[in-house]
Amino acid sequence: MEWKLSTETDTKSESSVEGIKRASNYLRGDLASELATDAPNVSGDSEQLLKFHGIYSQDNRDERRARSLAGEGLDYIFMIRVVVPGGRLSSEQWLGMDEVASKLADGSLRLTTRQAVQFHGVVKGELRELAGALDRQFLSSFGGCGDVVRNVVTCPTLHLENGHGHLEGIAHQLRQTFRSTSEAHWEIFVNGEKAASREEIEERPFYGDTYLPRKFKIAVSHPRDNCVDVFAQDVGLIPAEHEELGAGFTLLVGGGLGRSYAHEDTFARLAEPLTFVTNDEVEEVIAAIIATYRDLGDRTDRKRARMKYVVADLGLDAFRTHVEERLSRTLRDPLTLPSDFDADDHLGWRPLPDGTWQVGLRVGAGRVRDIEGGTTLRTALREVATRYGATFFITPQQDLIVSGINSDDRDAITALLVTHRVRLDGELGNVERRALACPALPTCSQALTEAERRLPELVSGLEEALARRSLGRRPLQLRMTGCPNGCARPALAEIGVVGRTKSTYDLFLGGGTRGNRLATIYREKVKLEDIPDILGPLFDRWAVEGDAEETFGDFVTRVGTQ
Repeated sequence: MEWKLSTETDTKSESSVEGIKRASNYLRGDLASELATDAPNVSGDSEQLLKFHGIYSQDNRDERRARSLAGEGLDYIFMIRVVVPGGRLSSEQWLGMDEVASKLADGSLRLTTRQAVQFHGVVKGELRELAGALDRQFLSSFGGCGDVVRNVVTCPTLHLENGHGHLEGIAHQLRQTFRSTSEAHWEIFVNGEKAASREEIEERPFYGDTYLPRKFKIAVSHPRDNCVDVFAQDVGLIPAEHEELGAGFTLLVGGGLGRSYAHEDTFARLAEPLTFVTNDEVEEVIAAIIATYRDLGDRTDRKRARMKYVVADLGLDAFRTHVEERLSRTLRDPLTLPSDFDADDHLGWRPLPDGTWQVGLRVGAGRVRDIEGGTTLRTALREVATRYGATFFITPQQDLIVSGINSDDRDAITALLVTHRVRLDGELGNVERRALACPALPTCSQALTEAERRLPELVSGLEEALARRSLGRRPLQLRMTGCPNGCARPALAEIGVVGRTKSTYDLFLGGGTRGNRLATIYREKVKLEDIPDILGPLFDRWAVEGDAEETFGDFVTRVGTQ
């Protein structure tokens, strides 16, 4: 379906990034020439374009002061985010990325809440080599960042459970439909030059020459499992069965969790049900939604450029009307949302319908690495991939499922994991099991303070506080970020810890595992080490007043925090 591009944009008031995109010749800009220089970094304009190629320009912030005192420039490095639709990787692909981690990155693979893989600590002169290595594994970082449709996330159970065969490839299907068709990445990073034999392919009409106002996120949940946090997405799809039309989706719009302390009119928002779509209609309706966002999204203020603000400002009914105009038909009403939604962590050994097994492994803050004198998870996974040819699924909880394991190999794989000190699900603490964190310092330029590096400390403190109150067996959901952008989705957590200053955090309470309720602010600017004691009185009440199976988030919502 084709749509006419909006011509109403006032280029005088648009943000500088809009001008960079428009002048980039579909994401090429000066990237090729700048990558060929000996400089360790690229220009500001090229930094913006690199994001579309899945690459963020960073520096090691731990080294800033020392380098400044020594009269040296910044220690420039790059982060590369690999697009992995639905988080699914073959053993060969996993081994290929493991090799990249050794040769070109910091020795780790970082799994994200959007089922992607990130490489940290890459230097500019090796970006092309890394892109080529990914291409040989039929992988790419193109579209991992930037103002485009990002990696499409899905519940791993859709791939692994009977009855969802028609959904097994939906993440890849949506990825192909909504990926940019620009040849810039292939020309600049993989081939090195434009091949005469390759046809000039026009960009998708819903992107145009300035693409979207900001990023756009799609997630597909399981009918009963909201591990993807479907209400936090620009578009969320919940598989459903219409009594007359058959299989399809309840389609949600307008979710998003990022905020900005400097902009009071920014906020976290849950997506709302817009319509029911059949399997055959889903791409057409999403394309009309994207076109609506392309035309109506704020291109003057990137802090308010996400689609959630379009839906919030217009109201759902008016937004629906705009979508219907671009679709040239009326949208039907959505179905009732599931009443039994929860979120599976997918950890531990589980049988599969085909007679094989899967094992879900906890990956602390998503960081796959070997720790000297401790867990050697990366080596363990490399050995599993080499010996057993399993399939790997990254989960939206930053964890990893190893699937397709023969029954005869289960004991051997368990022994291998134990040898490498990989802790299985029965050994995990009740807070540790569900804890998420973003990378934050020292690499993320947006981080105000620590997250990943101090997550273990906070987990231990909370688990000790619960154990003192005989609550040690109750699960508790913790999510922590170094800034309010929301990468680890703290706005939906039972306990959300969000970086506020260099040494303090804002504390949010009352979300939950169903993902359909926002946490609310409890305390501002608290020290991380004080959080267990600050929550102590509420834990005391939970132990005495809480129902036997009542989660902390549900309890806090029911009784309040006063």
